[in-house]
Amino acid sequence: MVSSRKKKERRKDFTKAKLKVGKIKPRSTSHTELGFRAKSVDIRTQSISKTFTARETFNHFLSLTAHSSSSTRKEAIQYLQSHLSSLDNIDASVFNSIAPLILDSSAQVRASLLSLFRSIPDEAIFPHVHMISIFIRSSLTHIDSSIRTDAAKFLNQFLRAKDQRIPMQLVTRSWTDLLDCYSCLFQWDVASSDKQLPLKSRPGLVLTSLDRMVDHLDSLCQFLTLGLSSRQETDSNILFHLDTVKHLPSTSSTSPFVRLGLNSIAASAVVEDLEVRYDILKPMLGSLSRMLCSGRKEGGEVGRLCKTLQEFLASFENAER
Repeated sequence: MVSSRKKKERRKDFTKAKLKVGKIKPRSTSHTELGFRAKSVDIRTQSISKTFTARETFNHFLSLTAHSSSSTRKEAIQYLQSHLSSLDNIDASVFNSIAPLILDSSAQVRASLLSLFRSIPDEAIFPHVHMISIFIRSSLTHIDSSIRTDAAKFLNQFLRAKDQRIPMQLVTRSWTDLLDCYSCLFQWDVASSDKQLPLKSRPGLVLTSLDRMVDHLDSLCQFLTLGLSSRQETDSNILFHLDTVKHLPSTSSTSPFVRLGLNSIAASAVVEDLEVRYDILKPMLGSLSRMLCSGRKEGGEVGRLCKTLQEFLASFENAER
């Protein structure tokens, strides 16, 4: 026989609980508590005693240069600058990560990047100058005027490098492309009339203030001076006999070989010959001269730079004659 105690327990299962006002409703036997938090511990990869090498830490901050937060990107660049001495070799991965920041939307990030470039030795920058120049050319024609202004600062930094191989690589490998950028920036092609337009009245990528024009004119003056200077034609590491030049066909536009197309220059070709660089610049000289004449009337630093460049071009043309 079933004991009375067990009968009472069975009867409990079928008894409906009476709800009373002010009393907490009793929980069912199938109730699941959801007020807990799950925590996981990965013993294999997490350790408070693990030490990272200087290169691993450097690579971590190098990856943060692509972070979505501008403050994180700026702090990462500042860390890279302060720990450059811990690297045995500054390889291509560093420049592949920091070069796109030339186009960064944050002015503080670009300022930190410029400071970082100034602290990198020239011998480490030289193999990557052409890759960096691609981002500089893109920023020169950017829709944001502040990025265009900072682009001139980056360009001036490399044009005035102590290692002469760096500015010469910009001149020889980016001569045509940079001239196209300046033509778009100052609108040399549309200012084809004899009327001298003020600098602030030029169409296209308008430079909103004369202060911002100073950096662009300074970089243009330095670029043309380097590209049209005869001292750049001599190199201590000559790989051919000095008389070889006498037996090469002329690259002038009046050469009898010009119809064969042997001397045609592609847009991204390496232009090492001084005469070829001048021939590429010659169609722009008319608009460039008119721009410099109107710039001299502005006075100040802008007028001084325009006068300096105008006198240099005039002396070069007289020497060519």
